[in-house]
Amino acid sequence: MRYLLLLLFALPAVAPAQSPSDPYAVVTPVQTQLDGYNTGNLELFLSAYADSVKIYAYPDELQGQGKEAMRDTYGRMFERLPDLQCRLVSRMVMGNRVLDHESVRRTPGDAPLEVIAIYTVEGGLITEVRFMR
Repeated sequence: MRYLLLLLFALPAVAPAQSPSDPYAVVTPVQTQLDGYNTGNLELFLSAYADSVKIYAYPDELQGQGKEAMRDTYGRMFERLPDLQCRLVSRMVMGNRVLDHESVRRTPGDAPLEVIAIYTVEGGLITEVRFMR
């Protein structure tokens, strides 16, 4: 029994260390784009996305592609809807995917639109988003 306890205490010292990278680092660009969205800061919002980002309606209907297309679409939306807000209801991280339940209000009096957004993050940028409405 003593040897078993000694072995259990010694194992962590010889076991391989975990990867130094933060498994939750994928949240950073997702939170950055949410912050940009809620402040109407188009440059902050777009800084979280890869140039070749793809936007889908769940499960696989391509709705848009590329950061420049997003610049046009979201730029006009931010100008037209200055009170646009997205409240994060819940968030899950699975590998390089971040799943957000979001509640979006376009104007203060509107009923919120409930959305599930599945963000795929590679190299610190969002490369794909799938929206479930």
